Amino acid sequence: MSKKLSKPVYFDLDGICQMKIYGEPALVDAVSRELGFYRINPQEAPLTLDMEIELRNFSDFQKSGNPREMPPYDFFGRHKLAKWAIRFERLGQSPRRIKFYGNIFSRMIVAKQIVEPALRWLAQDLGFIFVHSTALVKDGKGVLIAGRGGSGKTRILLHWLKQGNAFVSDDFTILSYGRARRYVTPLRLGARLLRESGEGKNLTFASRASIYARTMLRRLVLNYARLQAKVDIKQIFPAIKMLEQVELSAVVALADNGQGMETISVEEMVEELVRINQDEMYGFSGYLSGLAERTGDRAYADFFSVQQARLLAFLQDIPCYRLYSVRKLDASGLESLIKKVIF
Repeated sequence: MSKKLSKPVYFDLDGICQMKIYGEPALVDAVSRELGFYRINPQEAPLTLDMEIELRNFSDFQKSGNPREMPPYDFFGRHKLAKWAIRFERLGQSPRRIKFYGNIFSRMIVAKQIVEPALRWLAQDLGFIFVHSTALVKDGKGVLIAGRGGSGKTRILLHWLKQGNAFVSDDFTILSYGRARRYVTPLRLGARLLRESGEGKNLTFASRASIYARTMLRRLVLNYARLQAKVDIKQIFPAIKMLEQVELSAVVALADNGQGMETISVEEMVEELVRINQDEMYGFSGYLSGLAERTGDRAYADFFSVQQARLLAFLQDIPCYRLYSVRKLDASGLESLIKKVIF
């Protein structure tokens, strides 16, 4: 068993929910870097935990010996070089408790593929839906730009912020009660995006070197590993305007294999958003299906059907569009896009 464990780290997601992370320092640090914007000191704020997650080395894992239909519920995962087990210990009461056991390479996946999906699962039960998107703001109104990884969301965001405009979210946006609420995590940047933004001068030499080194290494391994550098958005845009929530005026889904923009129905948009979110849950939705099977509670398997119904209600009176081939646009094309399409 590991002996040196980190002190608990606490997070408050703008009053939506509170979470505690503790365990192996390397794994806890990986999560803290991702969710650092929401880190809190429990001695300075009221604390009502909704979830706690313990992160341990894979060598610490021991089978429970209980039948499959009895807690704790264990599931196993593997992604390239990362190997892990995830254990659900307490589900019927707050705070929910999850244990994660991973090897050294799991540090690369624990935040995005385990902790953040668990957070989205919890938030949805509390009435909030995460959508994989960025949200841009002007004159008190917001436009949601949704798309799969690599579709061009970050390109649009960087160009938007370069003009001195405001934003709500960069990687996910939280929807609830007729509003889009912020969710802020480090930007994942490659050398190309850094050059296009033209704002690398605000980064330290070490940060710029890391971005170029990781871009080169990713090319050498033929994109086998997700090696983008993570950069605090305030490092690039120190005077950035970040709003906590905003009313939406439109939703745009990014797509390839086409040109221009088209208006789509709310139903089409919701189907697209749910498909994108399914991709961004990685294997976590499989754990929920497994919990439904092993506990006999079908509610775990209804995660995306619930999401679909709520999104239909939420977007009912909001214009929806599909925008094609953003990745192929140069800087002038992006500028034209923002002026003619987004606002």
